[in-house]
Amino acid sequence: SESKMRAIHNPSHSAEFTGFPLPAIGAIALWLAGMATPAALCAQAEPAAAQEYTLIEEVIVTAQKREQNLNDLGISVTAFSGSDILELGLSQPLDLAAQTPNLNINNTIGNSMPNISIRGLGLNDYAVNNNPAAGMYVDELYLVSPAMLSFQLFDLERVEVLKGPQGTLYGRNTTAGAINFVSRKPGEQFQGRAAGSYGNFDRRTAEVAAGGPLAPGLKGRLAAKGVWQNKGHQLNRATGEDVGALDQVSWRLLLDMQPADNLDALLNLHGGRDDSDVHLVKTDNIFTATDDAFFPIDPFSSAGRPDSFMNVDGKGGVLTLNWRPSERMTLTSLTGYEDFSRLHKEDRDGTDFAQLDSQWHNEIEQFSQEVRLSYAGDALVLIVGAFYGTDEIRSRFDVNTETFFADGIFPFRWVGNEYVQETDSLAAFAHSEWLLGEDWRLTAGLRYTDERKNFGDAFTFMYVDAPPAQGGTELQVFPPVANEYEVSDLSGKLGIDYLGLEGALLYASLSKGFKSGNFQGQLTFLPATLENFDAENVLAYEAGFKRRLAGNRLQLNGAAFLYDYEDVQIYGPIYTEPIDPLFGIDNAGDARVLGLEIDLLWRAAAGLDVRLGLGLLDTEITKSVLSPIEEGSELPNSPKVNFNALLKYQREIGGGLSAKAILDASYKGETTYDIVRQPESAVEGGYWLANARIGLTDAGERWEIYLWARNLLNEKYRSQVILSTVGPGESWGLPRTYGIAIERNWQAAP
Repeated sequence: SESKMRAIHNPSHSAEFTGFPLPAIGAIALWLAGMATPAALCAQAEPAAAQEYTLIEEVIVTAQKREQNLNDLGISVTAFSGSDILELGLSQPLDLAAQTPNLNINNTIGNSMPNISIRGLGLNDYAVNNNPAAGMYVDELYLVSPAMLSFQLFDLERVEVLKGPQGTLYGRNTTAGAINFVSRKPGEQFQGRAAGSYGNFDRRTAEVAAGGPLAPGLKGRLAAKGVWQNKGHQLNRATGEDVGALDQVSWRLLLDMQPADNLDALLNLHGGRDDSDVHLVKTDNIFTATDDAFFPIDPFSSAGRPDSFMNVDGKGGVLTLNWRPSERMTLTSLTGYEDFSRLHKEDRDGTDFAQLDSQWHNEIEQFSQEVRLSYAGDALVLIVGAFYGTDEIRSRFDVNTETFFADGIFPFRWVGNEYVQETDSLAAFAHSEWLLGEDWRLTAGLRYTDERKNFGDAFTFMYVDAPPAQGGTELQVFPPVANEYEVSDLSGKLGIDYLGLEGALLYASLSKGFKSGNFQGQLTFLPATLENFDAENVLAYEAGFKRRLAGNRLQLNGAAFLYDYEDVQIYGPIYTEPIDPLFGIDNAGDARVLGLEIDLLWRAAAGLDVRLGLGLLDTEITKSVLSPIEEGSELPNSPKVNFNALLKYQREIGGGLSAKAILDASYKGETTYDIVRQPESAVEGGYWLANARIGLTDAGERWEIYLWARNLLNEKYRSQVILSTVGPGESWGLPRTYGIAIERNWQAAP
């Protein structure tokens, strides 16, 4: 059935870049970068007035904890403005990957628990206690668990995707990189926005935002977004009901205060909830033919019990203080708190039997404090600081196995685990940038981290006499386990930038990233597996360029990198007793990553933008210390080729109106979701996705009405595959969605 599934999914796989080797693509990309000279690109330049109209604006980012032009950074960064996010219809962090070279994000549990990989490095575990390898920061606040990363995107100023280890300025566990989400702050004049849309599956969205001066020295901004969908894109054949309804609401309040000329404070209060359906998993169940008869004709039809649900709630706050004792010095304090809860129940076996009906109940509480002092001189920039973070994670995981018990396969009706994990992280860091003459800049930074974790009250339980709801007795498989783990590390970066070419930056860097070890958060029957696994480290070599061409109408960026990846943390079915397979996470050994990225933005004509991106990866396990993982395997979630493209065209059509059209597409090459035991069913072929938006706006862009479509070609693709006792469980990407939307903007006169 695996071969049948792939044949139906991609009948010809004609989009696959097979037969075109990685080095050849890289050589062509580098040749194009070298040939893109100003003379060649200006050969058909437009008149001066048209050129001025189509100049590329400066992009300001805070990737190095201060405002800088993106082109002045010796770091590979993909940035999205607030307008980009709205026009591309990006609604959650998952959506960023389609337009970011070498960024891969996929949900691991139905429609939640995102796994983020940057340049092949990521965490493919879905336990709530393990930290992502790519740090997620919302207004500089680090989010400690993958369970917290399915939030809505709304009213943002920008998003920055930093690629490669960020071992100096960023808080914790950033071997892969970091993603910064920056909220839109209140301005000096009143500004407001309202938007709404309606689409197929009875999908409705509403978004409002308003902000401006409230009193002398005080500005505020309030924003909220809701998404509701009454109909689902999946059919539960056991109940006859559709599955996929949405019920999501998020809000944010920003207060920008300036009690003194040299002191400002920004308070961010936010919250949200998600009571949506849990997507069905499609499983080729080895214990029953109930689902097999329909497998894999319709990927959106499966069976499952009727009581799956999701109840996620989060709230928190961030207080940022900036005191400037002098023109060149700033003292910053960042205090953050998050309270998050998750109750999630899904059907893993793909039938209406009680085989692997799972439920997660998680409570997460985190607090962090960062203080940093910045000095910005003519020839020297220096940032020194300290970070403290603490979090507590409480987790209970239940699995209903009534059918397996009745059939004599399992000796229990119900099984699960519990634990409490407390983490304390301390760090001190220093970052410096030195101008060496007119043409050279040296970047150097170090970060010392000390992290301690207490893993307590950890045990596996089972019910034999009756399920919990029927008064069953909970029996502990082994006495509660308590373990401690402590690690310290010195990470950092050394980089050199060459500034001697007009409109260009050449850079090279050596950086070290660190991700601490942890404890197994999944179900286990052997207390020995609750010992900690070790930290992973990556040593990254990178060289790149950023260049403006064609009279500031074309931006071309490129980077090549080589990673030496040690003690790689891999999740998968690594245990075999007493139930095979049983999932866990451990250090698999060492790996090597080689890759290339090219980004292009071209203002081709008045009103016409072209964006292209190409990511190439070659990953390999060079040393394996786990028998289920073979040397020579590629890293999970690391497609060898990924490509993105965007065309945006806007033209006046008379009557004070303009027409606007946006078409974006992405290609994701063959991807292996799980490399443990080399399961063929976990390999997904390459596929293309395309989205479109076309509409009308007035000359001042005060209002706009448009039609939109996502997955325009209705491509069917698997977004995740997880093996289990019953067989491979597949999650499928959303089918074609489409609708109409309208938005209105208000801006007070200055």
